[in-house]
Amino acid sequence: METEKKQEVVIYGILWFLVLALVPVVMYFQGHSMGHALRIGDVLRVWMGILPFFVLFLLHDLLAAPLWVEKGKPWAYLAVTVALLAVFGGYLWTVRQDPGPRRPDSPPMEWMGEPPPPHEEMPGPRPPMDGRMPLSPDLMKFLLGMLLLGVNLGVKYYLKSARGERRMQELQAENLSRQLETLRYQINPHFFMNTLNNIHALVDIDPEQAKASIEEFSKLMRHVLYEGDRPTIPLAKETEFLRHYVSLMKLRYADTVRIDLSLPEKDEGAEIPPLMLASFVENAFKHGISYEKPSFVHVTVSVEDGKIVFRCANSRQDSAQAAQHGVGLANVRGRLDLLYGDRYTLHIDQGGEVYDVLLLLPATVKMDKEGV
Repeated sequence: METEKKQEVVIYGILWFLVLALVPVVMYFQGHSMGHALRIGDVLRVWMGILPFFVLFLLHDLLAAPLWVEKGKPWAYLAVTVALLAVFGGYLWTVRQDPGPRRPDSPPMEWMGEPPPPHEEMPGPRPPMDGRMPLSPDLMKFLLGMLLLGVNLGVKYYLKSARGERRMQELQAENLSRQLETLRYQINPHFFMNTLNNIHALVDIDPEQAKASIEEFSKLMRHVLYEGDRPTIPLAKETEFLRHYVSLMKLRYADTVRIDLSLPEKDEGAEIPPLMLASFVENAFKHGISYEKPSFVHVTVSVEDGKIVFRCANSRQDSAQAAQHGVGLANVRGRLDLLYGDRYTLHIDQGGEVYDVLLLLPATVKMDKEGV
């Protein structure tokens, strides 16, 4: 965001510099053709005439344009813009009634919409009257002010579109990289090996449970392979993955680990990036289970007031395992920043013997050209 803001400031700075630099150039050639010398006072006078346009532009850039471009409130933008144009029009009317002092020998500035003095006759033949009324200087200035506002709005939308395209490209690249990393590292290979061994042992002891476990294992792998590359999936699919995952982990740890899983019956239409919650749950089992002392994993998912509320708590092991836990967390934070910006909350409590994760996400993820 800071980069786009700097680009915007540079663009406006260049445009206004060109406008100000153009004034003495035009005045020089116009005065030279009429036999008048260029005076710095005349240049300053024209610059002062441009100042109201700059103030209008600045107020529109700071107050009005963000209402539509950034906050999506077109009616509020329209109200503020109309108010700004009304004040600008009132200023033009006031100046028209009292134009202020002017040097008598200063050349008229027709290019700024200033008519020649009334006592001077325009050289050359008069143009034929065809019944059309020419635009008054005040109306031309008012239209020029509206054009400035249009330029300001166009620049903001262009930079917003460019930012959205760049973020979409980053997201697509991140999704592809994440999918590959998921297939290689995200689900611990030891998990698959141990799960298959557990299922193999069940074949003779409890064939029906072995069949059910194979089916869950198949669904889990299908989710990783076919859902992992999508921008978002229904929350119900993510919780279904968690259910299969935890069920298979229970085969491995049996009754030696307290495992609790609470999932919502309805997802209320909530959407979530695939494997977002699974990353935390996999880490909880990977770094929070010990065979030497009592261990636990508690996972809760709910939808409240338009937000997905996820909590994952597990028994905390030694500092080395906690450090490993933090390595994957950095990647998860990066993905959350890319997807949600500042619209999520991630709080991690590492105090005592419990590692507690609280994650709050919007129930919907907007995937459009302005970003996610």
